[in-house]
Amino acid sequence: MRLTALDQDIAAGRKYLNERSLQIGHVLPLSEEHFKEYFPERNSFLLYSVRAVDALFAFHSGREKWTPRADFVVVTDSLAGLKEAVGRIEDTAVAQEKLVLRTRIFGYDRKRLQALKALDYKIGASIPGAVSLDGKRFDLHYLYKELGDRYRFNVRRSYASPGLYPVLDVDRSKNQRVKIRGYRKEDRPFLDKAATHLNVIRGIASGVFEGSVPWGPGTYEEWFDKRRVFPIVCEDESIGEPVGILDLSRADPDVMQHVMILGMYVRAEYQGLGVGMLLMDAMKTLAKRLNLSRVMLTVFGGNTPAEKLYVKAGFVECGKLPGWLQEGYINERYMVLQLD
Repeated sequence: MRLTALDQDIAAGRKYLNERSLQIGHVLPLSEEHFKEYFPERNSFLLYSVRAVDALFAFHSGREKWTPRADFVVVTDSLAGLKEAVGRIEDTAVAQEKLVLRTRIFGYDRKRLQALKALDYKIGASIPGAVSLDGKRFDLHYLYKELGDRYRFNVRRSYASPGLYPVLDVDRSKNQRVKIRGYRKEDRPFLDKAATHLNVIRGIASGVFEGSVPWGPGTYEEWFDKRRVFPIVCEDESIGEPVGILDLSRADPDVMQHVMILGMYVRAEYQGLGVGMLLMDAMKTLAKRLNLSRVMLTVFGGNTPAEKLYVKAGFVECGKLPGWLQEGYINERYMVLQLD
């Protein structure tokens, strides 16, 4: 098979994907914006068998603490095309010293699920009923493959040294008067500052060092304006500042419009004071107003306070995949809250 960078024939790639859009969870032809989100030109490729496209795939390299991990998307009707594409992806991952490859498959796509399992991919987590198609519910499967046995040497990361991400002792806030309210754009500087505290970075698994903002400027506001994210804020009225945020973000696939993904963090000195549970209670009201049937999240193993909070709020574990945080690999637990 012949490999071609997507930017050499974008029209062929879009045509091929639109005829198979259910493989990435869409039921209508994709817009150019959606196409670029799934298949950015710089790391997407076409596989040709003779003159016809046989597979379209993208390789997404992990960043920050996810550097040793990579994710991929493959669209093809051909088992030979799938095998060839996955082989190319694995070679790229090994060349970049990745240790884990991950992808997702919708439960109605049984043929591709079985084909990936035959290529030694394991189902790490399955979210029950997260996919809806033609009046039926299917599970969402997250698959992974560990690549450690492909190396002749131990791959180590210099920043994954013991003690680099210690838990700091923090004085708890006193005499606080907390309330739940909607998000305001002027909250962003306060929330950015809260997110850069080392104890918070450890929990949300973004950034690398204390003081680093874990997202680019303007990104969150853009999502907010496009109604891709729905935030709830907890404010301490005694200081007039937000001290915690919970948001529900849309899962892009059309077949997952009844599902959103939860993200949350609380200012370090307010952790353990009930802010998280207040945000969780407000989230359930918001989720019902948005007509959701599922809310899903991930949490890294060892983040015991967060795990206890999620269980108390009704979330159930659906599996785990290898993740990356602190001193090395830690499982990333997938959890779901069923609302129907």
